[in-house]
Amino acid sequence: MPKVNLIVLAAVAVFLLAAPLALGQGQTLQEQMVGTWTVVSAVNEVDGKKIGDLYGPNPQGQFVFTRDGHFSLFIVRPGRPKFASNNRTTGTPEENKEAMAGFISEFGTYTINSDGSVTLHIVACSFPNWEATDQERRVQVIGDEMKVAVPTASTGTGSSVIMLRRAN
Repeated sequence: MPKVNLIVLAAVAVFLLAAPLALGQGQTLQEQMVGTWTVVSAVNEVDGKKIGDLYGPNPQGQFVFTRDGHFSLFIVRPGRPKFASNNRTTGTPEENKEAMAGFISEFGTYTINSDGSVTLHIVACSFPNWEATDQERRVQVIGDEMKVAVPTASTGTGSSVIMLRRAN
């Protein structure tokens, strides 16, 4: 095979291998965010230092961002105690406290801001103080991983950093 053909073949191979990377880099933040994401970790930080796992070391949950600007999310701490009554409306104060402290969910719409941040327009939330509020998040997507920085944690202390992995 002539040298020219080998060079052309090598160039085509490099292009084909690099094309998926280049395509991801050209996407907007919204295009990168759209889809279903699985929660990997959710930690509270104060002054950039981890002070606790909000939902335990192995949280469960999903974030969903749609193309038309809707979102929904939930995070659950595995191993929360079951209610003795087997009725979610008649839990004891201790059972209700553990259930609430180990769970958050919210839904609404989102807007991508010119500075690369995302504003969540929260319609409803399991933490009532966040209902009908607009909240900014710093979002970074690298490949199939997304980092979401919440400047004011729902715990009232510090900030939160949530790490996600693409589910689809």
